[in-house]
Amino acid sequence: MDEKKQHFVLVHGSCHGAWCWFKLAPLLRKAGHEVSVFDLKASGAMPDQVVSVADYSQPLLDLLDSIAADERVVLVGHSFGGFNIALAADKFPAKVSVAVFLAAFMPHPSIPPSHILHNYFFVEKGGVDSEQISTDGPSKPTIPITIQFDAGLMRSHFYNNCSPEDYTLATTLVRAGPFYRDDLSGHDFVSEANYGRTKRVYVVCKDDEKIKESFQRWMIEMSPVDEVVEIEGADHMAMLSKPHELCSHLLKIAESYD
Repeated sequence: MDEKKQHFVLVHGSCHGAWCWFKLAPLLRKAGHEVSVFDLKASGAMPDQVVSVADYSQPLLDLLDSIAADERVVLVGHSFGGFNIALAADKFPAKVSVAVFLAAFMPHPSIPPSHILHNYFFVEKGGVDSEQISTDGPSKPTIPITIQFDAGLMRSHFYNNCSPEDYTLATTLVRAGPFYRDDLSGHDFVSEANYGRTKRVYVVCKDDEKIKESFQRWMIEMSPVDEVVEIEGADHMAMLSKPHELCSHLLKIAESYD
């Protein structure tokens, strides 16, 4: 019997765009599946200015709204994209077979996302570093309002296991973006009734220098998932440094949670 065709929806992280899936998407399509990639608002080639996570997520929400009522997708969110897929799963729970968090921030229904970000910046990292831009100024210990990635830190923290070609491409395409700090401070970002019942898998990137393995596992401990998989040698940009391994994991996940 032929393998069922799946629909993978790939959601990029902060300051990136649909372009970062250029290695993974063809592999999933070659395996016979449908793949949707797109720029979130104010990202990639999208010139928009946005003020909320919901507005930023609108292309993703529009896509899920457009699919048939009986269709279910595999949501894959990378880095900050974890917040986007959580929001989408909360709004369209019946259309999500599984939400996959790829080295991603992962919210909990009863805890504001800002709690996760505060622990990331001020407990795990010990403060906002030089890659961030905060309109509050450097002396005030707050989560950034706007974020920008320095080229040197991109190489050492994001693309540390990627090829020189992938890193060079990224330096030409990564752009500054808002961090929606105030919008992520509420306790009602996602609900237990919808997001809380969504099947979730976390993909741990073992060589991630940006969201380190210890913090990935802290989020998993705080908000347990249905399954945890690991990719050895994967930096923060696993879709570029380990695309074949990631593809293999996603195909298995899709089959398991169909």
